[in-house]
Amino acid sequence: MTRSYTISEPMNALLLALSRGPVADPPWEEFLRLLGEALDADYVTLILRAPREGDAGVVINSVELSSEIYDSYNETYFAIDPFVNLPAGEVFTIEEFMSAEAYYASDYYQQYVKSTGIRYLMGADLGDDLGNSARLRFARLAAKENFSTYQQALCRQLLPHIQQTLRLQARIARVESERALFATAVDRMAMAAFILDQNARIRHSNRAAEALLAQKGWMQSEDGQLRLVDRRDNAAFRACLDDVMQAHLRGEPSFIRALRLGTAGGPGIGMLMRPLPLAAAPDGSRNPSVAIFVSDPAQPRETQSDILMTLFGFTPAEAKLALQLANGASLDEACRALNISRNTAKSHLSAVFAKTGVTRQTGLVQLILRSVAHLGD
Repeated sequence: MTRSYTISEPMNALLLALSRGPVADPPWEEFLRLLGEALDADYVTLILRAPREGDAGVVINSVELSSEIYDSYNETYFAIDPFVNLPAGEVFTIEEFMSAEAYYASDYYQQYVKSTGIRYLMGADLGDDLGNSARLRFARLAAKENFSTYQQALCRQLLPHIQQTLRLQARIARVESERALFATAVDRMAMAAFILDQNARIRHSNRAAEALLAQKGWMQSEDGQLRLVDRRDNAAFRACLDDVMQAHLRGEPSFIRALRLGTAGGPGIGMLMRPLPLAAAPDGSRNPSVAIFVSDPAQPRETQSDILMTLFGFTPAEAKLALQLANGASLDEACRALNISRNTAKSHLSAVFAKTGVTRQTGLVQLILRSVAHLGD
């Protein structure tokens, strides 16, 4: 037996607006407006984070009566709102949740709601096992009738769809928060980091990478693609990049290639490349595909002195000296850079050794470079 499925044009528009809700500009307002039309509500409010003392919360309205009314609820009247903490997943009118006499006599109604012309309220609270929660509130003016059982039933049918969208929004927000945290950590790394797509175009670069390209030295960006100025170095770089790109397409994220450049008479520049996991997307060519890390010993580490002061108890002068040494300067070079005498520097260094427990400059350098200090830049 063939089943027949039909969706009315207004319902189709409503569901599309719901799917766009979290990413719309502005978020949720189109959906709330269409939801108000579906339930014949004059005003619809979505509370994603309830206001509390010192926090205005996240409150979105289909129509904003005035900024004064909006702000007064988020700053004051939320504390005496009696239409809260509804059983999750159910739909109530105010008369079903509490006695009409008590509501209309309440300070909340008399001081806040009455002047707006709103009389009838309907609401639903949403929540799931992951702790995602929200409130939906619908309001009608006194000139109309109360919400009908049909409108309550329609709202109840829509609640699981709204809950699922809110759940996805919360998940995306958590992922974005984590991504931003780790992106910030990568951005503060002393080594340059690039992410390329399948066309070898730069999709992301951290601050050290941008500084490296800005020098227009041995590595440059040409039409958005990385290129090494030296022809032989560039050929070796492209060969490694091709190997890593093929590993990406084979789905081998553990594959690694390393490359050392400019080794004559110096420490050389180290490059490490690894594929990123395959991601399903309509346009695979723009997906992040390869991560490249570049370690250039000539690039100084940037760390705030006050971070070292907090971590190790250094004085400002001791922190400045420690940073000079961590960046490869000798004690004499640090003295010249800081315009201090060698005796003063030796006195600072002795204090630094005592505070860190190390006894040699190499140990101090290793301690600083392995610490979290550079993440506080």
